[in-house]
Amino acid sequence: MRIKLAEQNLPIPKEAILKTAAYLSGEMSEKALFSWVELCRGISQNPFGEWGFVGSPEVSPKGVKDKAYLIFKKEKTPLHFTEVAALINQAAFSGRQAHPQTVHNELIKDPRFVLVGRGTYALSDWGYEPGTVRDVLVSALKKAETGLTKEEIIKTVQAKRLVKENTILLNLQNKKVFKKIDSERFTLL
Repeated sequence: MRIKLAEQNLPIPKEAILKTAAYLSGEMSEKALFSWVELCRGISQNPFGEWGFVGSPEVSPKGVKDKAYLIFKKEKTPLHFTEVAALINQAAFSGRQAHPQTVHNELIKDPRFVLVGRGTYALSDWGYEPGTVRDVLVSALKKAETGLTKEEIIKTVQAKRLVKENTILLNLQNKKVFKKIDSERFTLL
């Protein structure tokens, strides 16, 4: 019997293992199946119950940044770096405590994470853009050929960053970068 693991070195959930032919045909019980999987030297389980190759950072995370990545994948929402540190400590990856400042430093350096608010990070895979609010505004207005209204701009920017409406409107007042086409629409200079 063989269990096909993901080709990209990604972990697989317990439910995927239970879909193996030997288990479905009744040749092997769930307990026997997982005993067999645990005996495989190249396969291990992460703290969230997912199985995969031992060398995969999503199964055996080496550092704080890999642990933080797993936390973000599990939570599926932007988190403040202190929350990430607390969740790493709760998940019991190892005996060492994750300090909030260490987590913050690792999130800053790693391109998988994007700062989306004050101390709040998200995965770049989720569509959040790095940079300042002005950078996100410029990016949004470049894509719009005829310009955008205030409401459209606010909606677009807030989908990519966790900022207040007033911060966006304040950035729009920069006459060196943005110009008002008519009474409602904005575009780039």
